[in-house]
Amino acid sequence: MDAITHLRSIEELVKMLDREKLLFKDMFERRKSLSYRMDYALEIVDYKHERIQYLIDHGVIHENGDFLEMEEVYVEFFEDVLDMNEEISVTSVKEYIDAIKENITYYLEENNETRKQQYQGNVRKILRKIGLRTLKNIIDLKRNVDTAYKQEPNYKIKKARLNNLDDKRKRIKTLIVECEKMMEREMLFFRLSADPDMQRTCQDVRNDFTEADHNLIEIERQIIDYINQIEQQSLLLKKIRKLKYLKDQLTWREESSVARILEERNPLWMEKRPYNRFLLSINMLRSSDEAHELIRKIAQSNNIRQLSRTNADPLDEAFLSEDVVEEHGVNITEMWNAFKAQGSHLFTFIRNYPYREARTTGQHVILYCQMATQHSDELRFTDEYETFDNIEYALIYAK
Repeated sequence: MDAITHLRSIEELVKMLDREKLLFKDMFERRKSLSYRMDYALEIVDYKHERIQYLIDHGVIHENGDFLEMEEVYVEFFEDVLDMNEEISVTSVKEYIDAIKENITYYLEENNETRKQQYQGNVRKILRKIGLRTLKNIIDLKRNVDTAYKQEPNYKIKKARLNNLDDKRKRIKTLIVECEKMMEREMLFFRLSADPDMQRTCQDVRNDFTEADHNLIEIERQIIDYINQIEQQSLLLKKIRKLKYLKDQLTWREESSVARILEERNPLWMEKRPYNRFLLSINMLRSSDEAHELIRKIAQSNNIRQLSRTNADPLDEAFLSEDVVEEHGVNITEMWNAFKAQGSHLFTFIRNYPYREARTTGQHVILYCQMATQHSDELRFTDEYETFDNIEYALIYAK
């Protein structure tokens, strides 16, 4: 039966999860095993068969003979929430990009302001999902690469898995590039929206993509290194098998140079004599007369005459001198109060404000972005733009 048809409310779902939390915990821990018997479940629920039947009827688990399996939708839910999903979902990111394009099209063609805001909110939410999904795929990809190399015993399968993971790495990189191109093509939409939350979301997504690019480069280097090691190990295994064959045929002395090389080498005499170190207790060294006598004998045998510590050199007077560094800052609160009391737009006010010392255009831009972000609720963002020193900025006024 369909779980959505029967679990009609959040309250019902939460109650069900809380009531059978021990069963879900046990089944989730054994989710990779296909032999979860009905007897295990009955023992956890105090042999109340109706509770198991309730979960089966509501599509939470399904029965397969004498065995039970948790439905895949709940397994994926727990894995996503607990960040234990090993699958790399590249398709979902592609679907998100298509969904953004659709909502932008609806936004540009819609005349109703309320529905336009709804489409704009959908774009912002999907952009945030793309950033989070991309970083999660990077984490899963790195974990799968390490797992494939370190835990897969078959060399052919190990190399095939690494090649497949490298293909997924390329697909993730391609989707990042496509999303960045889409954001550049739809620049008109992002300018028309004039939403501070949208601007922050776009900046966060770009930062996520930058971090993802760096990690993808490191993952590519790691995959190449692992594949090279597999090739070397495979070549060594072939040589060992060939030597084993020659030894079984009693021809390894004549058809190989192993015996001659072993006779020429004698590496044992080069090894250092093993030395075991024993760490003594500091309290014993301080309080025991026997330990003090041992220390004295060791010092005497090593010609160490002075056992006490010497005094340190006096401090230089330069370290005790006080150096005062004066920095000129800007009181943003005072500037904000002054801005609200006048009528010009924000960037002009910042450029004409009487500072204590001269400031550059770059510092004006930073202060402009700071005040627009911190007081976004008290500002009125317009669709008009002006240019100063090749910098385009929006005209922002106080409400």
